[in-house]
Amino acid sequence: MPLLAMIGAAVDYTNATRTRTILQESLDGAVLAGAAALAQGKTQQEVTAAVNAHIQANFAGTQHLNPATTVTADTKTGVVKANVTLDVPMKLMPVLGINIMTINTTSQAAYGAGKIEMALVFDTTYSMVGAKLDAAKVAAKALISTLYSDSAARTRVKVSLVPFSYYVNVGLGYRNESWITGAQDWSETKYECWDEYPNATYTNPVLVTATCYNDGVPYDCSYTSYTANYGAPVKKCGNQTYTYTWYGCVGSRNYPLDTNVALNLTNPIPALLNTSCASPLMRLTNAKESLDLTIDALVPQQDTYIAPGIMWGWRTLSPGKPFGDGAAYDSQTKKFMVVLTDGFNTHSPLYPNHEGTDTAVANQRTIETCNKVKATGITVFTIAFQVTDATIKNILQSCASGPPRYYDANSIAEMQAAFASIGASLTAVRLTN
Repeated sequence: MPLLAMIGAAVDYTNATRTRTILQESLDGAVLAGAAALAQGKTQQEVTAAVNAHIQANFAGTQHLNPATTVTADTKTGVVKANVTLDVPMKLMPVLGINIMTINTTSQAAYGAGKIEMALVFDTTYSMVGAKLDAAKVAAKALISTLYSDSAARTRVKVSLVPFSYYVNVGLGYRNESWITGAQDWSETKYECWDEYPNATYTNPVLVTATCYNDGVPYDCSYTSYTANYGAPVKKCGNQTYTYTWYGCVGSRNYPLDTNVALNLTNPIPALLNTSCASPLMRLTNAKESLDLTIDALVPQQDTYIAPGIMWGWRTLSPGKPFGDGAAYDSQTKKFMVVLTDGFNTHSPLYPNHEGTDTAVANQRTIETCNKVKATGITVFTIAFQVTDATIKNILQSCASGPPRYYDANSIAEMQAAFASIGASLTAVRLTN
């Protein structure tokens, strides 16, 4: 009898273990099916039905096996959890009074990354002019469409947009905020004297052929040169009025504050008067239509300094000032940043403006800012779009949160594929437990 009991126990335990494996595999497939149903906007009841149907299909026609399933579905996080209990009849153990063995297993799947906040940091420098910017707009809008492809996305997905050149435009609505300084328009009138040359003559015109560059893009800047005879000067005097206007552009605080996201009254952000810059940034929002319209309106202009774009992308995701839109870093909300650029740093800080030309300093600020972003738990994707400079490629690769999140796109098609890959990674149905 002891030997028979041992053999019976071994046989029945092996059978129960095999059944547990089948049950776990069935449950994993069931919660994936439930997460896919949740992504389609199905109700809790419909998701539960999908999970149960998948499990029952694996045990259809099996005598005495009737799994009992408990299912929960969270539309905000996109998570489906299920627990299954199954009584497995014993074949040989009943001689010892053991008729069944109860097995229990759990599984969890999710659609997408759950609750998401994403900052899209978008290069709108002049080198993006034409087909490059047009294609990048299409790719960015396709990414946003992917993120909002299910009916529950507006409750769990928010996106911000930060266009950049060598400045960032925060928008005119923040003129009187405590975290910004020098944003008030003003004018002054001075009594001045100057010389005029009413008798000047210009002779011997000569066409001078020249090529100029706007953010690395060549254009014809030929001009006509003259031999000038200015004649005697005539002195003029009078009141001259000078106006200083803020168009939304901001500079940087002195290092190391320019790589620090935190703001306070002691060290506010400097506004730059009489300075033009990129289109205004857009704070975190779930309004897909507004995001699309803002992207459509982007125009190329000026040169490149990447660090401010990353910094203001970080600020849009931050729970602190200036905007305070982001969820707490230790919450269930996952934060992402996508950085697209087609060039290298041609400008650097001359605090508070960015009129310097020290590429090494600009690169160092870019690296340091990006490392601090990642240190908060934000996952960074970077796309080098037809970039030819090896140094900035290396910087973008190190800025990304691991090699799979860096894309070296040498063509429009590869750039658009990079955006599609990011969208797929953030919306995939996957097992999470």
